[in-house]
Amino acid sequence: MLVKEEAKRRIKLGCAAAGALVAALLITTCPIPGLSYQATAVLGILIMAIVWWITGVLPEFVTAVVMAVLFVVVAGISVGATFSTFASSTWWLLLSAFTLGVGMKTSGLMRRIALAIVRKFPRTFRCQVIAQLVTGTVLGPLIPSLAVKGAMLAPLAMSIGDELGYERQGKRATGLFAAMLVGIRTVAPTIVSASVTGYALMATLPADVQEQFNMASWFVAALPWLVVVLALNYFLIMGMYGRGEASACDAVEDSPSDTVGAPGNAQSLEQSSLRCGTRFVGAAECADSRQGEAPGTVGAPGNAQSLEQSSLRCGTRFVGAAKCADSKQDEAESSVAEPSRGGTDLNDNQSIPDGLGPLSVVEKRMLAIILMTVVLWATEPFHHISAMAVGLAALVFMFVLKVIDVLAFKSGVNWTSLLFIGIALGLGSVFAEAGLNDWVMQTCGPAFQALAGNPYLLVLGIGVITVVLRFLIVSEVAYLNLLMAFLVPMAASVGVNPWVLGFSAYALVIAWFAKYQSPIYLAAFYAVDGKMAKHSELAKYCGVYLATCLAGLVVCVPYWQWMGLL
Repeated sequence: MLVKEEAKRRIKLGCAAAGALVAALLITTCPIPGLSYQATAVLGILIMAIVWWITGVLPEFVTAVVMAVLFVVVAGISVGATFSTFASSTWWLLLSAFTLGVGMKTSGLMRRIALAIVRKFPRTFRCQVIAQLVTGTVLGPLIPSLAVKGAMLAPLAMSIGDELGYERQGKRATGLFAAMLVGIRTVAPTIVSASVTGYALMATLPADVQEQFNMASWFVAALPWLVVVLALNYFLIMGMYGRGEASACDAVEDSPSDTVGAPGNAQSLEQSSLRCGTRFVGAAECADSRQGEAPGTVGAPGNAQSLEQSSLRCGTRFVGAAKCADSKQDEAESSVAEPSRGGTDLNDNQSIPDGLGPLSVVEKRMLAIILMTVVLWATEPFHHISAMAVGLAALVFMFVLKVIDVLAFKSGVNWTSLLFIGIALGLGSVFAEAGLNDWVMQTCGPAFQALAGNPYLLVLGIGVITVVLRFLIVSEVAYLNLLMAFLVPMAASVGVNPWVLGFSAYALVIAWFAKYQSPIYLAAFYAVDGKMAKHSELAKYCGVYLATCLAGLVVCVPYWQWMGLL
């Protein structure tokens, strides 16, 4: 193990050194025709930074800082251009968005909302798949961190699967996880406030395009893609994971017997286990195998031992049998003694509670803040109050109303990501000052114009290129900033709205073929310790999901042509 780790470390250092060497050679020799020294230096430093991001030789934000310093010292780029984002409204909007995520998480409001939505659906695989898709879609605008939503909804999805008797890492558990992930992620490209990546993409668009695409018009333009992708994924999940595996609930739907423990009477046994807040998997097989036992003994008061032993004999998973049968009074007392925080902490041994309790004072305050913020963001064309001002006002009110405190602000906000995003967003200004945009347009213009001649090939080409390059450029924000820095200057020359190019890339920027590619996937997968689904199976579904995203882009082409965007 130590030898393997040492080998990995040496490979990382070797790649990092190679990236630095390439940058040095470019800067000293200036071998690219048509590029000035300043532009060549910027390109070389950027290549080095990309290699370092891929290898992970330094933390992502540290590499960004190194890149920014070299832009100023070596390439002669002005400090104002290099760090322009930190003086813009975009960075402050991102800060407020991160802080809203902290408030939603610490108040427990997000988990309450998710749990309330899920409980509205019947406990069947079909309906719970719909519930996962709806939950992620509805929660999309409320919190801009996809990773936070994944980390909170994945344990909830696993608890639902356990209660329904789905075998962990089985087909149906994998299907629930996929539906949860699809629901959270698919809404992100269609609603700016659903992800910080949306804010970052908006910042790369020219000012006139930003005025054209407020949050409402952005959603209208992206709506067909959202509908197509969600519908296709629902049918694909049902086809791939909804067959061939019977759960405890499915096995007992038609059981006619009323006697617990009698042949074919798994339903009463399962209902008893669910009432007790247990997980009982394989109830049908167990009940049918106990023909010789007296009816009515299983689950009777004081007979938890035989029930637990029986479940073990049948190869089932039965948690808390003794506590269920013999300690109902203690259980009720403990549930009353446990104060409600708004959210419900679900672990492996808990089923979904029937009651959530009233909203706490903190939850009510956070709900009022988030509703007012979202409404003001969506209605910006009418009142003309900038999204940044609304977001910062929400931040202030969270402190005033004691939804969060200074400690939560310091520890909850991802300051390293904000630093990285601020530097990455400045690449557009750096490219413009160095003259790289003009060179790219002259060099790649003819090929891009040929691709732009067919709008279907244009959106599909950008999508496929995005999938390939995301193996190399780990950060979604960094990739979109790099891509848009090159594409925006060329968009006007071929009569294409830059929003179409950005959205086409954003739609496909998610990928989890490898775990490192997606922070949301990592957060959701490890929030349940990898117990709910195998990565190998989820990686296969990643290809399926990306195919539906491409199909959604194809469907959108005539719609965008009608809107005058293509």
